[in-house]
Amino acid sequence: YQECKGTNQSDSEITSGSPAVGAAPSFVQTAQLARSSAAQDWAMETGMGTDVDRFLANSPAEYLTLGENEVMDAPAVITYTYQPGTPAGDRLYLEAKAGSTMQVAVILRNETAGEGLAALQIKIKAEAGAVVKLSMVQVLDNGFTCLSDIGTTCADGASFELTKLELGSGKLYAADLIGKGSNFTARIGYLGQGEQRLDMNYVARHRGKKTTCEMDSTGVLAGKAFKLFRGSIDLLPGGSGAKGQEQENVLLLGDGVVNQTIPLILCGEEDVEGNHGATIGRLDEKMLFYLASRGIPEEAARSLLARARIEAVVDLLPEALAEEAHKFMEAHTDEL
Repeated sequence: YQECKGTNQSDSEITSGSPAVGAAPSFVQTAQLARSSAAQDWAMETGMGTDVDRFLANSPAEYLTLGENEVMDAPAVITYTYQPGTPAGDRLYLEAKAGSTMQVAVILRNETAGEGLAALQIKIKAEAGAVVKLSMVQVLDNGFTCLSDIGTTCADGASFELTKLELGSGKLYAADLIGKGSNFTARIGYLGQGEQRLDMNYVARHRGKKTTCEMDSTGVLAGKAFKLFRGSIDLLPGGSGAKGQEQENVLLLGDGVVNQTIPLILCGEEDVEGNHGATIGRLDEKMLFYLASRGIPEEAARSLLARARIEAVVDLLPEALAEEAHKFMEAHTDEL
């Protein structure tokens, strides 16, 4: 099996209190996906660890189950709308029975401007041969701090596919963990502007034979934004035939940004394959000149090219999430 682990990124943000207030999520779901009870054991490791478990212990929780061999044709859309002021947290538990294909789309947003803390923990159980496709878009205002924590356990032959777009929030701490799975893919997009701080951590641990993981992230940084992305692939003894791939592409707009890209491959087995790479650069001056010659001012050209990077991830999102992303970018990309 394979395990993808994220360390605790949010110690300075987690207080001793536990928020009992959530976002009262709204649902657009198919009849196949049913609400279930909390009777079973949901104890599992997540990317941010037990601190977040304790922090969200009293927060509202939703439990959703997809039956054996059921296949969802469209995603269930869950929208969390957070309010400024009192810290708010939510928990979402997803269970995909054997042979099923589950699709869930999550939106994190706010309607009222202000400062706040929004925390969402998602735990996923995928039984043998199940496929879980989770899409997420985060469009919180800059006054919010966002904690995004995911943990998954996957039985033999199960797969977890994550598509995640981080556009808002003044401070973002995101981490993910995959346990006992066969295949893990992650498509991550992010946009950092102003004085936003983004802290992301992904670690894939390959313990079993012929497991695979692929992590691909694309981002744009402007203003005085700070971004730290850790992507690690740990090929452990006993995982012969395992393959891991990670790639990050970052576009830097301006001299005030801080980018830290930390790819890492650890190898404890001989018959394995691990690849990592990063492309970090600025806008092509020739492209800017070409667009200027076509009557497009430099500021508009910068925004156009930056949006094109993010659109590559938006195109992978379900329609409802893509609409949220487009609304956010229409309102904010003029700041680039």
